[in-house]
Amino acid sequence: MFHKLHRQMTFFCTAVTGIIVIALTAACLLVAESGLKKSSYASFLNESSSFLSHLQEQNTISLSYLNQLREKNNFEFVLYENGNPLFFQHLTLPEQALGKDFIDLAINTAEQTYLFPLFSDKGSRLGSHIEFTLTRPGHGLYYICAAKIPKENSLLSALIFCSFAPLRQQIIRQRLSFALADLLGILLLAAFSWFFTGRMLGPIEENNRRQTHFIASASHELRTPLAVILSGLEAYEKSADTSDRQHFKDLMQREVRRMQRLISDMLLLANSDANSLTLKTEDCQPDELLLATYEKYELLAAQKQISLKLRLPKAPLPDIVCDRECILQVLSILTDNALAYTPPGGTVTLSAEPAARTGSVLFQVQDTGCGVPDADKIQIFERFYRAQNSRTDKEHFGLGLCLAKEIAEAHGGKIFVDDAKGGGACFCFIL
Repeated sequence: MFHKLHRQMTFFCTAVTGIIVIALTAACLLVAESGLKKSSYASFLNESSSFLSHLQEQNTISLSYLNQLREKNNFEFVLYENGNPLFFQHLTLPEQALGKDFIDLAINTAEQTYLFPLFSDKGSRLGSHIEFTLTRPGHGLYYICAAKIPKENSLLSALIFCSFAPLRQQIIRQRLSFALADLLGILLLAAFSWFFTGRMLGPIEENNRRQTHFIASASHELRTPLAVILSGLEAYEKSADTSDRQHFKDLMQREVRRMQRLISDMLLLANSDANSLTLKTEDCQPDELLLATYEKYELLAAQKQISLKLRLPKAPLPDIVCDRECILQVLSILTDNALAYTPPGGTVTLSAEPAARTGSVLFQVQDTGCGVPDADKIQIFERFYRAQNSRTDKEHFGLGLCLAKEIAEAHGGKIFVDDAKGGGACFCFIL
């Protein structure tokens, strides 16, 4: 499911961002092409005006000058004196380069569309010119300048042609460059989207996996007491002996209390997941918390032939702001676990001391049991996780250490496990 969602989200993110990138690129391309066209037309106007000024000032026309302009600006010239083509055109062959039909079309367009008779000055002694564009079939757009320059005894007429083809090629190259840049950008976006959505879905997938495992484990834990209660009810109804009925009644009550404790723990974890764990904080003395825990488990430790010790520093410990009942629950969980894993004749020690951080207190519950393997030191705080040698223990659901971690973190604290000196485990949490 998550793999399919990963692919769908990657495609969606890539498609949306790709469309945005393409739209922005298209807008930039339009602006750039518009600027290129304006710049090209302005260059044509400047160069043609410069050429016309040169014709007006000079009485002779240099063929080398014309060829230089042709190579530099991609111009073609058609010049007439009193309506007759000048001799240089037999050398440059503009009709061959442009075609006689296109030249005639330019002359007719100037005369008919723009009312600019190219071969008549109507008595004016001032030069004039117009610029327009014209499409040559099969060759594209041309910029055209038609000009009349009166001389002393003649009229010099000129047509200047500038092909749009070089600019069109430049625009095509620019479009290809933008398209390749967009393609590369979209590929990079796809790779980033795949990585980003994977990182984003990772915690969700892990949470779903943990939730599925949690539900499966909870169902398994609840199924056992329910089965015991059902079988106990059947036996209770069939039994006629008073002592047997009392036995089955006690058995069912014990399983109900076990279910009640499990459901209470699960509810606390659910509140923690929903960030709705309510803490009633107050100033508490760490030594008083340890003393309350010690008194609670002193008799149980004696019954198991385990020495329960309490160790406090000589200097008074600073008060801590916490939910007293919740911290007592953490200490109870750690002490209960220590007693469960410590063999008869062993020792469990409760202690507290100032932590490295100013105003913090380090609580420790140390035992002389089997210890915690390095591979289990992180997993041991996961829900329903129990060491292999305790999986048959019906009194422990594998939620205690997880609850302790959730409570410690809700207080802004930290909980961890380390190896005890001389063997065993040492559970620590800092508040």
